[in-house]
Amino acid sequence: MGRFNQLVELRLALLLSLCAIFSVGCTMWSNQIHNPPPTFVDDVPLKIEADFDLQDDSQVLQEVRNLKMELRDDLGIPFSNDKIHVRIFRDATTFAAFTRQHFPQLNGRRALFVVERGEYYVYAIWSENVLSDLRHELTHAYLNSSVGTLPLWLDEGLAEYYEVAGVPGRLNREHLPWLADGTRTGRWQPDLERLASLAKPEQMTSTDYAEAWLWVHFIMQNQRSPIIRDYLVARRDKQIVDPIPLAIRNTIPQAELKLAEHVSMTYPADKPRLP
Repeated sequence: MGRFNQLVELRLALLLSLCAIFSVGCTMWSNQIHNPPPTFVDDVPLKIEADFDLQDDSQVLQEVRNLKMELRDDLGIPFSNDKIHVRIFRDATTFAAFTRQHFPQLNGRRALFVVERGEYYVYAIWSENVLSDLRHELTHAYLNSSVGTLPLWLDEGLAEYYEVAGVPGRLNREHLPWLADGTRTGRWQPDLERLASLAKPEQMTSTDYAEAWLWVHFIMQNQRSPIIRDYLVARRDKQIVDPIPLAIRNTIPQAELKLAEHVSMTYPADKPRLP
């Protein structure tokens, strides 16, 4: 579960916006500060830059392009074409130098999503995790630009859900075994109200990220996606809407019990570890 401690977002959109408002020195990268990267791909709404030779037909870029269509088809939202700036760094050293200079309070992370002056930015390292990192942060970017601010657990749960690509059922190879073992040993039990009460990213543990993913997975994979779809559409249209935990309970009696059963059925005790 260690990588999720690296990916804690700190509700970056809000944090960086506040930094900009109060002029506390959170400076965004710009061409006036750095030389333009050598690779540039303009693929509406994505503007992708890299400081190395990134081929336009890269499988990573194709999966990144697919994400918007997946979100549109699954969630029923006509996502905006607001420009999202993506910058990919060649290695962790280069990325760390960048974050130390421009986002020192966020240094040590592997990927970032930030909002400044109404512009959306995603930064990531080219590594074995680059695809999941980009899909995670871009999910935040698409939702933020098209729907607005969401409850923390739902925002993170959707990002964790859509970061998984090429795996049937979007099974998360880290979250699912961890939760299944926790259910069997009594170390973990689902608690939607407690999860929904978390308002600050620093309050979320790796287990909370896993549970957020599980609620989204449970809803999306069991023909209950209208719970999330209707909520997002209402938020996008600025309608007053019931809190989503209430919508879940009104649709799924004994929701926590059903969630625990979902874990057991999806990952039984005799199941080998996910590849």
